[in-house]
Amino acid sequence: MNRIAGDTRVAGPVTQFALLLIPIVLNCFFMVYALTGWILEGRDKLNWSLEAWGVAQWVSLVVTVYCVLVILAARLRGGAWTHPLCVSSIGHLLIVLILAASVFVTIRL
Repeated sequence: MNRIAGDTRVAGPVTQFALLLIPIVLNCFFMVYALTGWILEGRDKLNWSLEAWGVAQWVSLVVTVYCVLVILAARLRGGAWTHPLCVSSIGHLLIVLILAASVFVTIRL
């Protein structure tokens, strides 16, 4: 079994690629959105902060549900906790929580 690529019985290479790509795209969008709040000033920041918490909640919810489902699918198909799908999902959960906290702090500034 290849430790880096994971067990192919859990997910084939194409499926694994697709499952790993979706949270990367969502977290990259969320990171740009969260960092935008740190550089805006004045009226632009006020307008950003009006919708920022709603965006943070929805993106966090979607990423969390997706990552939990990927972990469940990988574990139910016999994957270990060290399988790339599980490790990636846990990492993306941590990233989305940090970004949501960043948005929350930025709104309060």
